[in-house]
Formats: sequence, C-alpha cells, structure tokens
Amino acid sequence: MSEIEPETEEAPIPEEKSPWRFLPTGLSLLRIALIPVIYWLSLADKHLWALVIYCFGAWTDQLDGWLANRFNWHSYFGALLDPVADRIYILALIPLLWHYGSISGIYTTLVVTRFSIQLSAYPVLLWWLKKRPVLNPEWLSRSAMALAFLILGIGFAEQLAIELIPESTAEEEFFERTMEALTLLGCILEVWVLTRFMGRYWDVLRDKEDTFD
Repeated sequence: MSEIEPETEEAPIPEEKSPWRFLPTGLSLLRIALIPVIYWLSLADKHLWALVIYCFGAWTDQLDGWLANRFNWHSYFGALLDPVADRIYILALIPLLWHYGSISGIYTTLVVTRFSIQLSAYPVLLWWLKKRPVLNPEWLSRSAMALAFLILGIGFAEQLAIELIPESTAEEEFFERTMEALTLLGCILEVWVLTRFMGRYWDVLRDKEDTFD
C-alpha cells in the first residue's frame, strides 16, 4: 500500500485589486453631483422627488463608508473626499431650505460658518503647510453631522407636506415644533463643535497636533 505524500503548501496567489475599489469614492462624488438635481426638483415644485433624491444622497454617505470597511476599499483620497462631500452637500442645500423658511437663519449661519472654516483647512494644510490632514471624527462631530442631515431631510419633507396638506393643520404644527426643537439642539452642537475645531485647528497650525476631529 503506497503512502500518500503530504500536500505541499502553495504560495498564496496575490489578490488582484478589485475594479470596484473606487466605488466608495464614486459615491462621494455622486453625492456632490446630486446637489443641482435637488435644486432643480425643489425649485420646480417636485418636492417628492427632491426629498427622495436628498435621502438617497444622504444614504450614500453611509453606503460608501460601509463598502470601504467591508471590502477594505480604503484610499487616502477617498478618506479625505468623504467628509468634504458631506460638508459640501449640506453647505449647498441648507440655503435652499432657509429660503423656503423651513430652517432658521441662526442655524443656517452656524452651519455655513463651521463648514466653511472646516473646508478651508484642507487647502491651508495641503498647499500652504504641505501637511496631510489626518481625520479622526469623534462622537460630537458625528452627532452634529447626523443632526444636520436629519434637519435637512425634515425640511424637504415639510415642503412636500405644505404641497399636500392644507395650512393651519396639526401636521404643519408638528413640523414646526419638531424643527424648532431640532434646530435649537443643532445650534448648541454647532457652537460646541466649532469651538473645539478652532482650538484643534490652531494646534495643528502650530504643529502641536496632527489630527482633526
């Protein structure tokens, strides 16, 4: 009876890079590309579709992160683009809802101020100081961003409700009270996050820190 020789271990075959590895980055770019579409739909009084497209754009923020982590489709450019796309998405759409009266001017001003300052950090670090930004968002920054997405979503839903439901109803009162409470909380978070960011920004400029929240 012949002996069975033990199988020799074969060298692992290097895994080819998936052509789908750029999908998370593509979703971030798609989020920015949806902004003019949402504007056109909203200004054309197609509020249902504006809400649907907005929610889809917000969902891509979760999807691109999940895909990057699930399949290890990480890249430095994608890691920078994702938070930039989020801020551009909110920054571009919040004036539209302020114009409609769905979002208060104070909250709009705070969001525009914070996001503009945060976005200015990228060219300052990359082109002026020749540093690579390191991002490590904490729960406070994530909460403020999630709340901003929610507030804008309710704002677009309110425009649809105004179109479908007669004025001076309980539904309209519900939207108004909900938005007042959320924007008040949002204002507190925006001031808090901006204060923390400015301190960290100053430390990064002085080489005392290398990570942004």
